[in-house]
Parts: sequence; C-alpha cells; structure tokens
Amino acid sequence: MHENVDIVKIKANARKNLKGKYKDIVIAILLYGLLIGMCYATAAYIKESAMTIFLTLIIKSLFYMGLIQMMIKIARGKKVKFSELFQRTDTFFRCAAITIVFIAINTVWALLEYTAINSLITFITYQADLHVALSSFMIVIGIILSVVIAISWIVLLLCLSQSYHILYDNEDLPLGDIFRTSMDMMEGHKLDYLKLYLSFIGWIFLGLFTMGILYLWLAPYIGVSIAHFYDKIKKDVKIITE
Repeated sequence: MHENVDIVKIKANARKNLKGKYKDIVIAILLYGLLIGMCYATAAYIKESAMTIFLTLIIKSLFYMGLIQMMIKIARGKKVKFSELFQRTDTFFRCAAITIVFIAINTVWALLEYTAINSLITFITYQADLHVALSSFMIVIGIILSVVIAISWIVLLLCLSQSYHILYDNEDLPLGDIFRTSMDMMEGHKLDYLKLYLSFIGWIFLGLFTMGILYLWLAPYIGVSIAHFYDKIKKDVKIITE
C-alpha cells in the first residue's frame, strides 16, 4: 500500500528548508547554467550543432550530481556549500549512462511523434483525394497514434524520473537496478509527480516576465521539492540487487 503524497506539505517543507540556504544553491545553479551556456556558445561558434549534445552531456555528467546532492541535503535539513557542485565528479560515467538513456528515449519518441503528426497532416491535406470513409479512418488512427505516443513518452519519463536521486543514495547500484527501482518507486505516484511539476507552471510563466530573475528563486524551490518527493516515496520500496 503506497502512502499518499501531500504536494502542499512537500512544497511547504521545501520553502522551510531553503531558508538561509539560497545563497549557495543559487551560486551553484548560476555556475552550472554558465557551464551549460558555454557549451551552446562553443557549438554555435564552431557551427556544429551535434557538439552541443556532446558538450552538454560532459558538463551534466560532471556536475549535475553535485546539484542533486545539494538539493537532497537541503531537503534533509543539512548545510550545503556551492563548492559541492564540483564534488561528485566520481559519478561521471554512471550519470552519463543515465543521461544517455534519457537522450535516447527522447530522441526515439520525438521521432515517433514527429512521424505520427506528419502522417496526420498528410491525411488531412489529401483527404479530398481519398474515399471519405478511408480518409476519416486514417485521420482518426493518426490522432490516436499521436496521443498514445505522447502519453507513453510522458509515462516512461515519469517512471525513470527518480534515477539520479537513486544514484546519489546508491552509488554502487547497477544501472538496470536504478531504473527498475525508479519504476517501482513511481508505481502509484506518477500522477503525484506530474501534479507537483504542474503546480509550478504559474511561477514558470511568471518568470518569463522577470527576464529569468525569478528562476533564481524558483529553481532551488523546485529542486528541493522534488528531493522531498523522492524521500517520501522511497520509503515504499526496498532496494534489492540481483
């Protein structure tokens, strides 16, 4: 029996834990953002878009777990320093492996969705040249495929969403077990996690009108809330390695 997740309480706890700790986490986020920005600038300078993915993968694999560590420690009521951003380079290869899996999933599902939508557009465009019943049938099939692909994409990402946090707590856990554990944790909680993300939509849109300044407050808020969510649902799952 999975314990209910109180989104309002999770966000309240995140705000409470962040008091007096914004300075270091904001500095770390700014440094991380600067490094990612340099990846895009470098790729643009050499006019090689594929290099963006490669450089971003390197930077994320080196420093993203440092951010995860800070978010989790804050959620657990511990002190943090911005220098922790650079302290988890030991997880480089495992973090890279998780990131590559996410890139692969997004690439494959994006291609599937692109194909489905383009097929739907083609059916609609040339429906006058086809039999009414056939064109209507193909359009309905196209809509159903587009929706199914989009939903399966979201569900899969939700299932694997706890992978980086699990890696933080279980450095020696095999990659397959990390993904299986994330799936087990998210069983019965996918809608809760989606609700948590959607609860920040208003703030995200509002941030657009502040030239991104609001995001310096919002990013830690979201990150620590997600860490609280992870700590809440991990109690339901016992990690077993093969």
